[in-house]
Amino acid sequence: MNNTNPTISSSPQPDHSVGDFTDEPFVTAEQASTALNLPLYYFIDARKRAEMGIPFYLISRMVRYRIRELHKWQVGYAARQAGHTSTTQKGGAHA
Repeated sequence: MNNTNPTISSSPQPDHSVGDFTDEPFVTAEQASTALNLPLYYFIDARKRAEMGIPFYLISRMVRYRIRELHKWQVGYAARQAGHTSTTQKGGAHA
């Protein structure tokens, strides 16, 4: 009995760039809300999505998301909000 290992092909793997999300499955608004720990209405309400710039896909009238894109958006959104609040007056109205 010949117990040799089959030859493994050394063909190069596809080079996926950092922004390539094509291999990631789509998720629902509920799944996105849970994964990012954000309110569900951010993902359900079309006006809120547009206002916040949340990335989404419209597939036959169904709104779907990709978690990696949402995470990238969340990091950028938080950074923009932090930059916005740092330029405002500290202390509130009665300071």
